[in-house]
Amino acid sequence: MTVDQNTLRRRGVGLIAHDPARSYGGYTLYTPITSAGEIHLVDIEGRPVHTWNSPHPPGRQAQLLPDGNLFYAAKDTAGPTLFPIWDVYHGGIFQELAPDSTVLREARHPFHHHDASLLRNGNLVITVVEPLDPADAARIRGGIPGSEAPGGVIYGDVVYELTWEGREVWRWAAIDHLDPEEYPLDPHFAREHWPMANTVNERADGSVLWRIGPDVLAQQHHPHELEDGNILVFDNGTYRDTTSVPYSRVLELDPRTGKEVWSYRDNPPQNFYSPYMSSAQRLPNGNTFIAEGSFGRLIEVTSTGDVVWEFVVPQFRSFADGVGLESSAGAQNSVFRAYRYSADRLPWL
Repeated sequence: MTVDQNTLRRRGVGLIAHDPARSYGGYTLYTPITSAGEIHLVDIEGRPVHTWNSPHPPGRQAQLLPDGNLFYAAKDTAGPTLFPIWDVYHGGIFQELAPDSTVLREARHPFHHHDASLLRNGNLVITVVEPLDPADAARIRGGIPGSEAPGGVIYGDVVYELTWEGREVWRWAAIDHLDPEEYPLDPHFAREHWPMANTVNERADGSVLWRIGPDVLAQQHHPHELEDGNILVFDNGTYRDTTSVPYSRVLELDPRTGKEVWSYRDNPPQNFYSPYMSSAQRLPNGNTFIAEGSFGRLIEVTSTGDVVWEFVVPQFRSFADGVGLESSAGAQNSVFRAYRYSADRLPWL
């Protein structure tokens, strides 16, 4: 018998565990990072029920809109390569797809990376990069010495509000609001991109009132506001200062105090670890749906931390050109984020 040489696939894929009495139920949406443009929907038994198909590979993720259509952040493979890992995490194409994958509307931005979502007013909010002025680039601290982009350029994060016609109506540049002395790059990271944002979304109150720092979080992803104003975030745990053993956890934090309100971690903690990407979603019944993104492992946990559903993404594929860092090599099933939806969010199903 031939042994599958992919470690994750060899351990088992698809539905791993399910406790119907305690699970919220519903449908799970996920987008494998290495897919050619397929977005998958499975039921609570892990059975495929729908697939959207786009001619563009994912920039990062897709999510359902209130009317049941799909918002898809795709990758423009014809765009410029700013630095090696740019080809892994840039996007550039934003689409609204009907259930039959028809493109209902589309916008583009050549320097988009990581996150994009819809605002309440219908516009897009996206993260992009712009080259820093040399004087500002000289202020950036940390990172691997000599690892700037070609020409010694450092790209800075900027948030745009973008109309579907491609018009920029609002701009927020990190260099105008964050002091590089207070926000140095981690010494393990290249100096090509500062400060490397991975999430942007809308709060009920749009003002910036607080920050939570590295004494709590380490390389975190998907911070977002819950209905009560608390913040739910996937704390990846990579390069955490307080331990030599990396592990991930999901935290609910009170932004007014920075204090932990709720958390999920495994026991032992190192059994749950995603060095990059990942997400967490609070479900209506109080459970939390989690994507351990690096390994395509999706779980649902109760408020007491019991796992009541587990599914491992079965779609494995290699990046087309093996671009980026060593983490981009080989066939993988990683996902940037995943989402759980109730049946009423899918009126066409």
